[in-house]
Amino acid sequence: MHPLLRKAIRERFGKLNRLQQDSFREVSSGKSVLIIAPTGSGKTEAAVLPVFNEILEEGLKPISALYIAPLKALNRDLLERLEWWGRKLGITVEVRHGDTSAYRKAKQTKNPPQMLIITPETLGVILTVKSLRKHLSNVKFVIVDEIAELVDNKRGSQLLLNLERLAEIADFRRIGMTATVGNEKEVRDWLRAEAIVKPNWRKAYRFHVLYPKPKEEDRELAEKLSVSPEIASRLRTLWEIVERHGKALIFTNTRQFAEVLAHRLKAWGKPVEVHHGSLSKEARVRAEKALKEGKIKALICTSSMELGIDIGDVDVVIQYMSPRQVNRLVQRVGRAKHRIGEVSEGYVIATNVEDYLQSLVIAKRALEGRFEAVEPIGGLDVLAHFVVGLLIEYKKLPRERPYEIAKRAYVYRDLSWSDYLDVLSVLEDARLVGYDEESNLLYLRRGAFQYYYENLSTIPDEVSWRVFDAKSGHVIGRLDESFVMDLEEGMEFVMNGRSWIVLKIDDEARLLKVRESKSLESAIPSWEGEMIPVPFGVAFDVGRLRRELAFDFNKALGLLEGVEFSEEELRRAFEEIRDEPFPTDRDIVVESTPKALIIHADFGSRANEAIGRIFHSLLILRYGRVFSVRSQGHAIVFKTPFQLNPEEVKRYLYQEPESVEFIVSRALRDSHAYRWRMLNVAKRFGALRRDARIRRIERLFEGTVIERETLNELYHDKVDVRKTELVMELLKAGSLRVKTVLRKQPSTLARLNMTVSGEFLLSGVLERDELIELFRKRLLEHEVVLVCTNCGWHSKTKVARLQNIKLRQCPRCGSKMLAVAHPIDAEEFLSVLEKVRHGKPLERKEERAYRKLLKAADLVDTYGFEAVLALASYGTGPDTAARLLAQYKGDALILALMERERQFIRTRRFWVDRKEKEDTENRSAS
Repeated sequence: MHPLLRKAIRERFGKLNRLQQDSFREVSSGKSVLIIAPTGSGKTEAAVLPVFNEILEEGLKPISALYIAPLKALNRDLLERLEWWGRKLGITVEVRHGDTSAYRKAKQTKNPPQMLIITPETLGVILTVKSLRKHLSNVKFVIVDEIAELVDNKRGSQLLLNLERLAEIADFRRIGMTATVGNEKEVRDWLRAEAIVKPNWRKAYRFHVLYPKPKEEDRELAEKLSVSPEIASRLRTLWEIVERHGKALIFTNTRQFAEVLAHRLKAWGKPVEVHHGSLSKEARVRAEKALKEGKIKALICTSSMELGIDIGDVDVVIQYMSPRQVNRLVQRVGRAKHRIGEVSEGYVIATNVEDYLQSLVIAKRALEGRFEAVEPIGGLDVLAHFVVGLLIEYKKLPRERPYEIAKRAYVYRDLSWSDYLDVLSVLEDARLVGYDEESNLLYLRRGAFQYYYENLSTIPDEVSWRVFDAKSGHVIGRLDESFVMDLEEGMEFVMNGRSWIVLKIDDEARLLKVRESKSLESAIPSWEGEMIPVPFGVAFDVGRLRRELAFDFNKALGLLEGVEFSEEELRRAFEEIRDEPFPTDRDIVVESTPKALIIHADFGSRANEAIGRIFHSLLILRYGRVFSVRSQGHAIVFKTPFQLNPEEVKRYLYQEPESVEFIVSRALRDSHAYRWRMLNVAKRFGALRRDARIRRIERLFEGTVIERETLNELYHDKVDVRKTELVMELLKAGSLRVKTVLRKQPSTLARLNMTVSGEFLLSGVLERDELIELFRKRLLEHEVVLVCTNCGWHSKTKVARLQNIKLRQCPRCGSKMLAVAHPIDAEEFLSVLEKVRHGKPLERKEERAYRKLLKAADLVDTYGFEAVLALASYGTGPDTAARLLAQYKGDALILALMERERQFIRTRRFWVDRKEKEDTENRSAS
């Protein structure tokens, strides 16, 4: 080990732990390595220290190492740690992604760092930058962080292909890091690593699963907070845990629920803050700091806190409602007492009997180390982008060369020559690639550059849909496209605390025509699109637990050995459903009521989605389009105009396993989700422009490779055909029975699956008003800079302080052109203003910065404080603010800003700055 590194290790933490020693030995021996370890085990140092050592020992040229991380994992703490090591060792460490300034990028090109930290998408950019390629040829190490975040999606397949492009010019070793997964060897093969390094100790966890019962004292709290006594009992239980343990993280499964839970606790006077991906960076930093410094006792958060942000020592983790997956529970609870040798303690507070049983099963599976496998996916649309990227690098290539390179990547190892030729055919038809038969060479065509840089990210661009109330004739709000894709005509959903039924979906106008539904039955929570899918194994084990509880309670207790729970609570929970129909691992129940048909089936979200599609298509054939369907982890719910005969429906379950894929594929083709996916697949292939709107897109690409890829994507993400075939085989063999029941009123489990699952959702107006007020308060706390666009006078202040003063003229020069801006935008503007005042010409970027604040000033002059609120909202620039201010006022404006912020954050996480694409394209073209 190099003396400098030895000295830095002693200063940082004395000595390497066993995981770090093993990793150092394996990497230093010349191997590619996958490091698998829980939070707090020192994975980052295990990966980077042998790399730093070799840079020092061998005097490696820059760029010696690439550190690739999903954007949300690229947090401040990671940067600070890597930069600390860099400073101590004299090794340069820098970051490059969509937000990196043009100046910094140019500097990196002229004087590259020894370690460059990038996102997966950025690798696709820098491979095409001529001036960087000579430095990329020096790369000896590629470190991939949070691999589990990449393996099961197309970001990962794109990264693998781009690593093979890099392998054409550089000889490097691969080092991957991940938390525990259920298919370690497959993840190792995915990375093309030669060894797995794991800690020689097993992380200890203690899981408590609670199902609180209301006490007399809860009634007063329920009245104070306007909630039911049951909810009050859960809030009391939650806070008792916080008081007993100290500093806490409280995880919820959705952002909206995190906001509402925080609001309830604050109304109760509890010192908490909220932390999720839809908040601005400033708000998140303030919340993290408040917990770290002990100013608050708990942080209410979503997955934004799963990936190791430094908030100091956490004493306990509380999961509100089931975590739905083993991997999620372990990752979250691992944040408590995460040092080696400590026991991480976590509580799950369940909200109903199904939630409770599921939480018990997940806790038991976690103790047994039965983690979910991450499922690798390839993608022929990603392959198309890869082919164009190679041609941008090399201009011309033999036709078979991209195929040979792609097959080295794990997810393309079985790629057929015919599929490859189909991909080339789409690229040729789109006039992106040409083929010369005489020379057997592929070459670039016009439009290839624009296509390549527009599709650097595999994440679909989010656009919003207007929701039009047919009765009032007004647009009542907007929904993100990824949520709309799950809707069908006849379905119900919740928006602003009220239930709406979809009358018509207009793809071309991106408009949902709706009318209000008086009943909340079958309504979809407005945040349901974010919900984590329940895996097949978890759902099936819940069925087994229910069966054992019914026949031998003591044996059922044995199934949960090691989990901390109350036997009394388990008995009480099962008593709620004992006398009603319930599914098990051996029983499916078809329950028919006057307004709904419920198939109780413990097969998880994706298998139930496939079964739901099969049933829906068969019911349509018999009765027409009069049903809507919603599939969940333990049930499939059909809203029906009349009571169906459950015996008739039972027959639909007995399909031949071999026919499942055909029926599901036909059913999917008729769905809005299919059309939305196909639109995005076609864009990634280059067959459609990014701004294309095609009404009946399924007809345009019927029978093509685009249709095939759309179905493959849906099979991976949405429906599990293989598990559904297994269910059909079990039915055929008699291992699964089907019970039918005709009821006037839905059973307890039926009601749970039919009604809104957001337990804090009260009457529509109250919920809407509370959310508006919550969002408005957040905006008032934002820090902005008031800037005079005439003389440059500026002052940093909170939005709230601008509420009651005249925003009409500058205190220095008297100008009325005062703008409100983010501190970074203000700083950029002030430097540009100096050039303007001295008559110097502006570059394109400077001109944009200048015009941006002029527009902001004009908005403040025209709309006053409402413009200040709009401009302070995260992700709302002057152009968007102008459009919203012209359309909305008062509460309607706040709602529109909330929707805009949600949309922006969803896409921003994976967004690559358009200016970077343009700049890179111009450089490559020249």
